[in-house]
Amino acid sequence: MITLQLLQQIIVFFLMMACGYAVVKCGLIDAKSSKTLSVICIYIIMPCVMINAFQIEYSRSINGLKLAGIASLLLLIILLLIVNLIGKLLNLSEVEIMSIYYSNSGNLVIPLVIVVLGEEWVIYASAFLSVQMILMWTHGQSLM
Repeated sequence: MITLQLLQQIIVFFLMMACGYAVVKCGLIDAKSSKTLSVICIYIIMPCVMINAFQIEYSRSINGLKLAGIASLLLLIILLLIVNLIGKLLNLSEVEIMSIYYSNSGNLVIPLVIVVLGEEWVIYASAFLSVQMILMWTHGQSLM
């Protein structure tokens, strides 16, 4: 059941990518438009999704949010150590290391969580995204 839902969402992602490819090939969107769309996603859509995820009633189960935040921080620290080690072994630049470490998880994870687990689980995905954003705008910026 979950596999079928996941497959359907992946197909939707590929259809969206195909639409984007077609729009660029037809010349409807250029590099300037792409930058504008990225800014809208980063500064308007993602914060709205996170704010919406936190609009729930307080309950004891919200304590799982603390656990999700701590697990996210530990996961990202372990990932940072692994990526730095691989970066040294492969002589990767800071830009390459940062592009591996700071993924585009928000645009992929939240729709998958909504489809597979339901909207009530988006708050836990938002915990991961919040930790990643904080690290990206502190560690990532200092790395660049």
